Amino acid sequence: MPYYEFIVRGEVDADALEQETGLSCTVVDRAVCLGGELIDRAALHGLIERMYRLGLDLVTVERGRSVRHAP
Repeated sequence: MPYYEFIVRGEVDADALEQETGLSCTVVDRAVCLGGELIDRAALHGLIERMYRLGLDLVTVERGRSVRHAP
């Protein structure tokens, strides 16, 4: 499964966001980094829509290799 990292800004409760998205969250300065595996593009688009509904500003999205599959 592809691994994604998102950087978002806004009024964020990292614990609640982690529960809402199912991704791990790390607070960095005034932004939050979310990371995790998404099963397909529909899951990716659904997550982006959820962030939009939560009023978060999506700063970056990066797709990488799963940590589990890294050599």
